[in-house]
Amino acid sequence: MVFVEGTFRDVLIKVRDMVHTGYELISHPLFASSRMMFSPYRTVVLGSKRDVSPQIECQIIEDSIISYDKLTARRNPQPEHNGDYAKVDLSLYEATLEEISMLRSSHTV
Repeated sequence: MVFVEGTFRDVLIKVRDMVHTGYELISHPLFASSRMMFSPYRTVVLGSKRDVSPQIECQIIEDSIISYDKLTARRNPQPEHNGDYAKVDLSLYEATLEEISMLRSSHTV
């Protein structure tokens, strides 16, 4: 687990750096809801490091940073919602872990 001290964008940059060095991108770096882009929290799940970075995963994280920048260019922070954003991020993280667990158990003979 890597904790990134900083903004949502800082998390995306750290994820980009890790994906470019071979870490597998498990969860999508952006939320499905554009409103959640205003969250100061973002958990991204990465897998183990491999010898090569797949081009598609590198493109996903690069495009995610561009999309984030465009959607938040005129952003007005609303810190009064930070508690709600944290709960949503935690819930999505837990759902991702559950999905990963289910996928792994379905592959076990």
